[in-house]
Formats: sequence, C-alpha cells, structure tokens
Amino acid sequence: MRETFAKWVEAERGRFSLLLPVAMGAAILAYFALPTEPPLWLGLTCVALSLPAFIASSRHPYLHFAAALALAASLGFARAEWRTSAEPPLSTIPSGPIGISGTIARIDLLPGARRITLTDPSLDGAPPLGRAIRLHLRGTDSTPLTVGEGVSAYAMLFPPDRPAYPGGWDQGRQDFFAGLAASGFVLGDISVTTPAQPNAVAAWLQNLRAGIAVRILAVLPVSTGAIAVTLLTGDEQAIPTAEHNNFIAAGLAHILAVAGLHVGIVMGLFFGAARFLLSRHERLTLHLPVKPIAAAVALIAGAGYAALTGAHLPILRSLAMASLVTLGVIVGRRAISFRGLAIAAMVIMLATPEAVLGVSFQMSFSAVLALIAGFAAVQHAMTRFHASSSRAGSFAMHFVALAYTSLLAGGASMPFAAYQFQQIQPYWIPANLIAVPLTALWILPLGLLALALMPFGLQALALLPMARGIAIILWFTTRIATWPAAMLRIQPMPDLAILLIAAGLVWLCIWRSVPRFAGIVLMLAGLAVYAAARPPDVLASPDAKLIAIRAAPQIFLLSQGKPQAYTLEQWAPVWGGTALTLTQCTANTCRVGAVLFAISPPPGGCGGAVLALSPEPLRGACGKTPVIDRLSTYQNGATAAWLTPHALALRTDREVQGVRPWVTPYPKQTTLR
Repeated sequence: MRETFAKWVEAERGRFSLLLPVAMGAAILAYFALPTEPPLWLGLTCVALSLPAFIASSRHPYLHFAAALALAASLGFARAEWRTSAEPPLSTIPSGPIGISGTIARIDLLPGARRITLTDPSLDGAPPLGRAIRLHLRGTDSTPLTVGEGVSAYAMLFPPDRPAYPGGWDQGRQDFFAGLAASGFVLGDISVTTPAQPNAVAAWLQNLRAGIAVRILAVLPVSTGAIAVTLLTGDEQAIPTAEHNNFIAAGLAHILAVAGLHVGIVMGLFFGAARFLLSRHERLTLHLPVKPIAAAVALIAGAGYAALTGAHLPILRSLAMASLVTLGVIVGRRAISFRGLAIAAMVIMLATPEAVLGVSFQMSFSAVLALIAGFAAVQHAMTRFHASSSRAGSFAMHFVALAYTSLLAGGASMPFAAYQFQQIQPYWIPANLIAVPLTALWILPLGLLALALMPFGLQALALLPMARGIAIILWFTTRIATWPAAMLRIQPMPDLAILLIAAGLVWLCIWRSVPRFAGIVLMLAGLAVYAAARPPDVLASPDAKLIAIRAAPQIFLLSQGKPQAYTLEQWAPVWGGTALTLTQCTANTCRVGAVLFAISPPPGGCGGAVLALSPEPLRGACGKTPVIDRLSTYQNGATAAWLTPHALALRTDREVQGVRPWVTPYPKQTTLR
C-alpha cells in the first residue's frame, strides 16, 4: 500500500501545489457559511500557528505539504474576515420621499433612461453615508450629467431586498461588498449643484465611456448599438431585455459579460499585429526580442481595454491571468499552465475573497481549468494530426478544436451556471461555434478600429460593418431562443451538490494518473444529491403577501394585492419551472390539502390543519397549529415548509443567513405559532 502511494506521489509530482488554492477557497467558503461572525483574531491566530509549522516542517515532505495547505486555508479565512471588517457598516435607510445629494461616481445607460451611482450621499442634509446609493433617473430627465459632479434630488430609496426564499439570492451580501447602501428612483428632475473636479482619472474614464456610448448610439440603432456599447465600454445596461434574454437562452451571456474572452481577443489581436509589424524589418527581427516585445504590447493593450470597460472584478481577474501568461512568454516558459491558473486564483481570492461566491469566478476558473486539462489530454493526438494532415485537414481540425473548446468550457461551467441561475442552455455549442469566431475575427476588431477613428469623427466607417456582424449573432440568438427547451428551468441546487461537483471537477482535472477518474464519482454523487433534493411544499415571501402551496401537479399562488415581480422571478425555478397558478381565496379561509390559508384570523380556529398561512398576523387564533403569517415572516424572513404524513419541517431565511455584517438585523425571534 505504501509503495503504491509512493508511486502515485511520484507520478503526480508538481501537481500537489494545485491544491493550495483549493484549500484557500474552501476556507473562504467556510467563513461565509458560518452562522455568526467569528472573532477577528481567529484567522490571524490560525496564520500565526500554521506559518511556523510550515517553516519547521521543511525537511518532512508530507508534513510540509499538510502545513502548506493549512497556511493557505488560514490566509484565506483571515483575509475574508479582514475584508468584511474593512467594509463600512450597513446604513439605516428611511422610508418615504427624501432629499438626497452626493457626487456622481458612475453613469449607466438603460433602455430609455439613465442610472447614476452617488458616493458620499447625504440624506436630508445629514452627514454623508459611508456607502454609495444607486438611483434611476426619469426617462424624461434630459439634464446633462458628467462623473464627478455634485447633484441633488428628491428620491424614494429602498434597502436591498431580503432573499425571496431561504437560501435564495442574497442581494444584501452583494450590495455590502459593492459598497452600496440602497437603490431607488428620482422623483422629478435631478439638479447639478457643483461642477466636476478637473483632472480626476476615474471621472475622466467614466466620461470617456459615456462619450463613446453616445457616439455609438448616434450611428447605430439600439438593437445593435447597445451591444457595441457593451463590448467597447463594458456597460450592458442599455441592451433591450428581449435581446438580453435571447443571448441567455442561446448560452451566449458570456459574450455580453466583458471578461476573459474579450481580454484574450484584444491581447491576441495586438500581439499578432505587433509581432507582424516588428518582423517586417530584417534588422529589427535580428536585434530585438520580437516575441517578448509583442507580449508586452499585448499586455498594455489588455490593461487599457480593462480600464476602458470599467476594471470590474471579472476583467481584472482575466487580466491577472493574462499577466502571468505574458510573463511566461517573456521569460520563455509555458504560457498557459495549471500553476499560472493556481497563482491567479489565489491572487484574486486574497484581493476579493467574496468573489469565490460569485458566478463569474466559479464559471471562469472552471472553464479555464477544463480547457487546460482537456487540451493536455489530446495534445499528442492533435500534434500528430497537424503534422500529417493537408491544409483542408488542418482547417477541419481548427473547427473541431473550436467545438471541443466550447464543449470543455461550457460543460465545466454549466453546473455553476445552473447553481447560480437555476437554468441550463442545451444549445450552447452551436451558438458558440457561430458567435465566438464572429466576435473574435469581425466584431471586436472593427470595434477597436472604431475607437481609433472616433477622434477624427470617422467611427461610422467601422461601426456600420461591426453592426452587420452583431446583427448576424442577433439573428441566430433569436432563432435558437425559439428552439424546443432552449432554456431549461431547474430547481435550486443544494450547496452540498455543487461542492461535490466542484471537488470532482478539480480532482479530475489536476491529476495525471488513473485515480483522477474518482472525480467522476464525486460529480455523480453531486448529481445524486441534487436529484434527491425535494422542493418545499410551502413558500412565504418576506412580507407574507405572497404564498405558494404545492399540491402536485400544481403550485397554487395566493397573493394579497398584486404579486411582487421580483419574488415571482425568484420563485419561478424553485419547482423546476412548474407554472404558478394564481388563486383567489373567495372566503376568509381556503384549504389546500392539510394547509389552511386565512385572509384574517379565523373565528372558529384552524380546524386541525397541519399548517396555517396568512398575509396578516393570526395572533394566536390557531392555537397550537404552526403558523406562518405576517408577524412570523417579519421576525424570521422568507419561510419554507416541507410536509410529510408524519412531520412538518420549517426553514427560515433567518436560520440560513445568520447574524452577519451584511444581514439587516432581524427583530426579536418568536416561535412559529
């Protein structure tokens, strides 16, 4: 047994370091899963203990590796703690119209309107908040605005919504780490109070993006112009909803999310162009390191594109990986490797540990991991084919390689998209075979040319043919969106399921020898956990005004007033896309199986119901019958219930979220009676 293990270790030499980012990510996930905030000294203590152990064990390989894993995990946990502690605390947002003033930090173009982000906002003249506020402007408000200006207005503000169901999308956590206090809309027109400060780089970039967007939309219609704006400025808010949904249904949402694909295209274009131009002159070719210089030019171009498109986390992560690739080219090492991916992952996790929870991090790194492992597995066969094939065969192999790339990247990232969005797009391979080459060889190169022509007012020369390429993709996405089962709605995936799938994917990809295939077993176990998960029989929204009751094969929806669109959108995949049947309770009480729904406290009690539901406080009218009503959801948040012949299981959002800095405090807790 020991000899077999030693042979395996020898066969996998150089791969064990790839577990360091896994340990770091696992520790970060453990931090965010805690029900209460741990003491700030805990992470530092773990680092202080694991670092000496790592140093002291240098002569003992196995102990040294275990200590390295412990150190990586400690660093991840400690960084997550300190990242959270560095964020300003949550702000109390008053209800009702309120005067607001602040400095414009960002301007987003929306379909038919604009949205601004204000920093240092002041409410009714109070001291500035430590967090930003995002405001939608009226569509009729034509006030000229630039980043850096001080503005004032009357607005309605809303804090982040609580999750629509226990374990659902946590907008509060997202806004907490984004530095947002609230969002809302302006009542009337906005007023400019102070001019923008001159020579501010961030403001200059924001205004540059806004100017580029205006010039594009002056030449192109919104249907194609909004996508051109997205590719060249990173702002996808102006894309019409129908077009955006078609891209999602076709599995092409990544085309609109400016990140690794786009940086790779831009850097590849500049690398190829720089190398071509430098190699045209014999003297330059003989006396200059052409390839490293071209790599440096590509990196500068990538950094410029990242800055132009907003320098948000996904593109910064991609740029970090590209920097490692460029460094590898400059020093003559292999450009794309597992080790570079591991370093990039740890850099991102230490910079922004909350990124581990985000779809961008999960999908991007899973896709790159699968691409590196997948092409390493077929590299020998592809090399032999290229050496012996004709020009037509090489062209066919390029097409096969593109399909293989889509299969690897899409297949590896699909579980994480399903986990985050509860949907699957089965036609992603044919869609990507069309859209990715068009974007790389036609649309984005012409977009970069349009940027170069804008100072001369000649951008239309490149934008018009660019729009032709965009129109082709739009035509295909519209057709694919109409295909049968183009977007499959699935029920939410349990955390354990996605953890098993992720562990299996990592295990399968990082090792060389036969034990790697144990990763498939882990992924199958994750799928089994998902298949065994049972959706709730009852859901109550955070305000109890919307209640869903499952009575197979239907889901009955009981609403007090007009159903809230956000809650309905979040609830749609809970039962795997089963339609919600809106039901009106014509009497004071309605029964669905063993569940009683009461519009107001029933005078005669709840008549032996297993569970009582109400949009109003029932105030003890149901005796010992468990109750989910307006009071209980106010105290505990959205609530789910599972009914069996012998038991009733309840789960509240309060239990899932715990007491964390990004969670708006819940009132005093009471039992569901």
